[in-house]
Amino acid sequence: MRERAKKLTVGLLGVAMVFGSVACSSKEVTESSTKAPTESKASSGYTGDLDYVKLRMYAISDAPNNTDLAKKYWEKLNERLKKELNTTIEFTYAAGNDYKNNYALAIASGEKYDLMQAAPGWLDYESYASKNAFKPLDDLLPKYAPYIWKTLPKTTWDAASVKGKIFGVPVLETGITAPAFVYREDLRKKHNLPEIKSMDDIETYLQGIKDNESGIVPSDDYQSQVYGTSWIYTTPFVGIDEVHDRIYNFVYDPRDGQVLSVIETPEFKNYMYKMKDWADRGFWSSSVLTSTNWGVFQVLNGVAAASFNEQLPGYNNHATQVEREHGTEGWELNYFMYFEGNPDSVLSGSTTRNMTAISTNAENPERALMVLDYIQQNEDLWNTITYGTEGINYNLTADGTIDTANIAEGAAFNYFPSSMFANANFKKRKSDAWVNYEKMMEKINNKVVPDIFEGFVLDKSSIEIEYTALNDVNSQYGIPLEAGLVSDVDKAYQKYLEKAKAAGLDKVRAEVEKQVSAWLASKK
Repeated sequence: MRERAKKLTVGLLGVAMVFGSVACSSKEVTESSTKAPTESKASSGYTGDLDYVKLRMYAISDAPNNTDLAKKYWEKLNERLKKELNTTIEFTYAAGNDYKNNYALAIASGEKYDLMQAAPGWLDYESYASKNAFKPLDDLLPKYAPYIWKTLPKTTWDAASVKGKIFGVPVLETGITAPAFVYREDLRKKHNLPEIKSMDDIETYLQGIKDNESGIVPSDDYQSQVYGTSWIYTTPFVGIDEVHDRIYNFVYDPRDGQVLSVIETPEFKNYMYKMKDWADRGFWSSSVLTSTNWGVFQVLNGVAAASFNEQLPGYNNHATQVEREHGTEGWELNYFMYFEGNPDSVLSGSTTRNMTAISTNAENPERALMVLDYIQQNEDLWNTITYGTEGINYNLTADGTIDTANIAEGAAFNYFPSSMFANANFKKRKSDAWVNYEKMMEKINNKVVPDIFEGFVLDKSSIEIEYTALNDVNSQYGIPLEAGLVSDVDKAYQKYLEKAKAAGLDKVRAEVEKQVSAWLASKK
């Protein structure tokens, strides 16, 4: 998925929705499953001379921890790209704490980015594509990225299309994400709190931390992400229009085929009472609305005891990190994947969750696509952009595992946004995986079902004004309610609903329902 800061929740309408018991057969997947073929061809497919060009790249990633090593890395990488494709890359690091605004500013600036991170939901891919922020790639892909073009099935290219045109290049890995509650297991044991197997156990844990650990806050998530990442697994609803990390404005009820707005589901208001109760009990700070912290990092640095916004299996190594950095202090992490507390399901991943787009005024789209195509065929080069420099940032063990245990201090690799180039065939197991990795993956694989809305793209062209207005209403009235920071839940909810209705909620819902009906009919 994304770099660490891209986990922050975006404040948009109905910051939560649910996937549920979809009537689909379960299929086994792994953390890196995909349909990509296993062949690896290190040829760009081009002969003759290529004029030298410098590609400009923009992605969401904090600046490197070690600028000297990063400088050497980019010099080495560009030396290779210059030799093999007569190109180099100039990468602009976009600080992640305010990635939404940074990204919008980058696009509005008119800078000629040849390689630009793009994604549905958290980076508003569909919206920017429909506004011509990106260059259509339909005619360029077969010629300049033939390997990727042939490798990905038509259904994937359809999922990457907006208004019938392709604006982004998907990755070669579906992946999967199981949102989880991450917490200090050592503190649970210290205060003899119950093992966490349900939301009720989470409540008991947070209260135990509040009562017994004065120097640490129970949780510290950006805008209090509790609502957006926990209750979603307690209903059968399926999310429709992803806003951010499987958080939705509208949901589909597979029991009767209805399309509902999040705020009008009975579960929404009922959960608001719990959010109010938890906020009043001090389970998070009253300043969470202005926070830009990813709560997981607050756990890792000792500020908080728990976060509701961990993502597995992608960040399972946080447990190993805590053991390495704080094991002598007795620290220990554990995870509770929300689906474990309810006989529910985990939706399969998507190759479009991270993509690469080309800005509409980019000067070198052809070379940019050539680079993408070349990387996805060349395992050695892919290793470099994904794991760094062997012997400096990692060591490759005899069994093909990426080992970072013996690298120098400050040599952890974070110089390149490799999620834009994910490839299941090249991906390698990391030696710092959680000790319970296999057990975790078995639990996930046993619950995976297909996402019936995989590839669905909501066309907002006829409702864009209303949809934007609903997002503004949520920022002003929804998020404080969802964080429990209101004096009266009933009054706050009623005000929120009234404002949403006035902003065009009914019109938007009707349009969403129309498009969903057409989509589902096309799949029969």
